[in-house]
Amino acid sequence: MVNDTLFLERAFVYKVLSLALYTPSDQEAQRELRSLAPRLWELSALPLSRSTVEYFVSSWDKAWSSSQEALRVEYTRLFVNDYPELKCPPFETYWATGQRTIYGSGYESLLQLYRAAGLDRAPGVGLPLEHVALELELMYFLVLSSLSKPELLCPQERLFAEHISRWARPYSQCLEANATLDAYKATARLLRELADAEEKFFAEHTFCARGPPGGSPG
Repeated sequence: MVNDTLFLERAFVYKVLSLALYTPSDQEAQRELRSLAPRLWELSALPLSRSTVEYFVSSWDKAWSSSQEALRVEYTRLFVNDYPELKCPPFETYWATGQRTIYGSGYESLLQLYRAAGLDRAPGVGLPLEHVALELELMYFLVLSSLSKPELLCPQERLFAEHISRWARPYSQCLEANATLDAYKATARLLRELADAEEKFFAEHTFCARGPPGGSPG
């Protein structure tokens, strides 16, 4: 069995990362991130290194105390538009297939998971469902909601196995290598540590029914 604290902490870090990878032009999201980031120090069940937490909190504090324009410029350069090519496209399909397109073969699976969560569409206005910030937000919702709705345990396992695990590490490596602001380098490091922790978590906890060997999936 797993305890509620671990689920709450997993959901919390997914939320923090979702906000960090959302556009810094959204002032409400930035205020929420600024409020939540220091609470990373309170985590006790999720195996994150203290150095990673310190780097994330201090780097974002530094970014907020400096020009907000620097955050917006960096976000645009990394994720929106840059010459001769975009540094780190924030879309699952690119990292899963190498194609600079969106809505690849995993789209129908992702859409099913949004529907399983009771969401008609992603919460981010105008963003594709497979934007990394929205997938992290969906995982936050599924993990938190599964505490009272066990039927959402399997969707969260599927979201990680079929989607997030496909892009989290290569995307974080690209981000850490190409970011010039420590805030995004620190975000990359936190994302990579969470992905490592989640891989171990799901190796130890299986929530989706498995069919018999050689049989149809249940």
